[in-house]
Amino acid sequence: MRKKIDSKELKEILTNTFKVINNKYIDIFRKLDAEIGDGDLGITIFKSNNAMIKKLEELDTEDIGVALIKCGVGCMEANPSTFGMLLATAFMEGGKAVKGKTEINLSDIRSIFEAAEKGIMKRGKVNLGEKTMLDALHPVVEVLKKASNEKLSIEEAAELSQREAEEGMNNTREMIATKGRAKAFAERTVGELDPGATVIFYFFKEINNSLK
Repeated sequence: MRKKIDSKELKEILTNTFKVINNKYIDIFRKLDAEIGDGDLGITIFKSNNAMIKKLEELDTEDIGVALIKCGVGCMEANPSTFGMLLATAFMEGGKAVKGKTEINLSDIRSIFEAAEKGIMKRGKVNLGEKTMLDALHPVVEVLKKASNEKLSIEEAAELSQREAEEGMNNTREMIATKGRAKAFAERTVGELDPGATVIFYFFKEINNSLK
């Protein structure tokens, strides 16, 4: 059971996660987004993941913070969309929280996602309960705080994070969208999963799988 992850391991975990998501879930994102959006989320995630994989391949430092920031830059360069911008913000703000570190423990991972959440809230002007990616991310941040305080292993925390992200995603089914293009569908979004929250769930699912 891991207590720390170094730069090489993190690069492998992220690269594998991005590749698996591109191979398995893009059509799911596209179909969900077509129901309550403009249907471009699939290609947004595909391009973002490819850009981040390229940035990781070109990385010439063991600084984990820099690695995450460069992922964010790659995401931003690949996508002019709102979701792409928020995803980029998450990586860049998370990276700033651990800049200078060549290995990270669970406390650092908690800091990464706390910073990512704050960045998304500020940049996207979103709050909980508005049927967005935040509704899947926030429960993860909360469980990481608990896992860090209880000194769990990284694998144990990843398992809990996947579970909380899934519950958060499922909870969006009963919410009314108030942000982005989905806002135009109003009450018609009830009964549909939020596409952004779904992306967050699959991200944590595949991070968890990559650690096994």
